[in-house]
Amino acid sequence: MIMVDYKYNKRMFFWAKEYDLSFENDYNTICLPKAMKYTLTEGVKEEWDGFNVYYMIKSPSFCNQICQNEFEFFYDDLTGNEYSNNKIIFETGKHTRYALMKGISFCHKLINVLPKFHEFNVIMSVDEDYVTISFHLVRDGETWLGDDLEVYKLDAILVMHVKNEGVFYFMD
Repeated sequence: MIMVDYKYNKRMFFWAKEYDLSFENDYNTICLPKAMKYTLTEGVKEEWDGFNVYYMIKSPSFCNQICQNEFEFFYDDLTGNEYSNNKIIFETGKHTRYALMKGISFCHKLINVLPKFHEFNVIMSVDEDYVTISFHLVRDGETWLGDDLEVYKLDAILVMHVKNEGVFYFMD
């Protein structure tokens, strides 16, 4: 069973209220673009056995992004690198409500293709022009966003913390 905790800043809460949206609704009636469906169909892959570094397979034609489907290192930590490698970005366009619903729908569908034996953060950020969705494995001692989401003034932020029943905790 998948459990999801939702955390968001005031700006995301405002947009959800303004557009009558629920973060818990998977909006199955939304038809995702082919490139997003491709990513969900191809799924999430582990880059190196033993390192637990994950990346989502992206369509080569996704929103004219350069897409190599190879994991690249930009930062010193695995979490930052996962977040940077696993971005899906699309324009909000004239229909902000529809873009938010599409983003929330994609996040929920992504949650279902993530490996079931780890915890993940799926992060959706929205500004006036773009929706950005990414994810990273939850690791001890590493984080991508700070605990206080209000410091991100320019973006509406939604974090879906995904806990799977297959995650085991060992106590000393």
